[in-house]
Amino acid sequence: MKSILGLKDERGLLSTKAEEIINTAKVEKRKLTENESSDFNEITTQMSLLSNEIKLEESRGLQDIKEITQVITNQKTNMENFSLLRAIEARANGKNLSADTLRVIEAGKAEMRKSGVTASGDICLPLEYRADIVAQGATLGQEAVSEQKFGILEPLKASLVLVQAGATFLTGLIGDVSIPTYGGTSALWKGEVAIAADGAGAFAEVNLSPKRITAFIDISKQFLNQDSVSAEAMLMKNIVDAVALKLEATILGKAVGDANQPAGLFATAPSIKGAATYANMVALETAVDTANAIVGNCKYITNAAGRGILKTVPKVAGQPVYLLDGGELNGYPVLVTNNIANALQVGVDENGIIFGNFEDLVIAQWGAIDLIVDPFTVAQYGKVRIVVNAYFDAKIRRTESFKTGSLK
Repeated sequence: MKSILGLKDERGLLSTKAEEIINTAKVEKRKLTENESSDFNEITTQMSLLSNEIKLEESRGLQDIKEITQVITNQKTNMENFSLLRAIEARANGKNLSADTLRVIEAGKAEMRKSGVTASGDICLPLEYRADIVAQGATLGQEAVSEQKFGILEPLKASLVLVQAGATFLTGLIGDVSIPTYGGTSALWKGEVAIAADGAGAFAEVNLSPKRITAFIDISKQFLNQDSVSAEAMLMKNIVDAVALKLEATILGKAVGDANQPAGLFATAPSIKGAATYANMVALETAVDTANAIVGNCKYITNAAGRGILKTVPKVAGQPVYLLDGGELNGYPVLVTNNIANALQVGVDENGIIFGNFEDLVIAQWGAIDLIVDPFTVAQYGKVRIVVNAYFDAKIRRTESFKTGSLK
């Protein structure tokens, strides 16, 4: 049997492969090919099974290999027989849920309880949720089985340009989390018998606590009657997008932040702002470099308008070499999301741009995805409202690793 470390290493390699597939499609601005989709689904399925095996290995009281194997088999069976569409339809119409559905929902609630967050919804989706949808064929007694794997965590990460930039994504957290930071160590020259000075750096900590993101999705009752892979995939995508868009817009926004939401990276107005010039862009990099924070894979992030500006501004006046060339600015990749802040100066709509080492941005998630099925609010329109709750926080663990600017 593999060790827990070996299982985690194997899962990490699979995660890297999945991210490479998504990133390749994003860079080329296209959808996944059929082969890529098949590979991605197979990878996420293997990751799910590995995650279950890791959890079981870490738990106490399951030392016997037969018990562990049986639990893994049961969990896989429960997930495969679960359909989110059928679960919502049952909740909306007051029907009883199947035993498999109840077991999956209870697994999600247990995940919430473990994290210290109270589950208030009708349906809790574990982060490693998977579903197999079975559609009946046209011929009586014949089944056309179309298998599709969905994982909440992987599409959520793939939807965040911040994760693509290298942000640290933490899941499975329990209670508030404190991440230590260290200011570094100094050394001094001294005489042969002089007393050594204390060169210890300063320790600090970054505290993360669960904050609720909520959104709602209205879906028609007719849609709930669908039982296909594409319908389930559409619903899952809507849920993931609702959470991902709000999360990223908040982190890349300009809100100061409070007990209910994390602060945006543009909460403090950029000091480098105004015209997009080569000198201003170099100044962003220099500010991070001066703080010895240019480590790992530093990147730029801006929005579509900012990218358009960078594509049309020459490095040197009159020369056909522009700031943004081949997806890079001065040798650093430029990622684009319209979730980044704009209107950064009074009376002037300037677009945000940020440069830094995004490994020093921590995005934390607690518990499962919590869904409340509301069949009443939009019932007159023949719809059911799905209220989505998820719990996140985001903090920079080293402010020197980032420098914000604005473009016009």
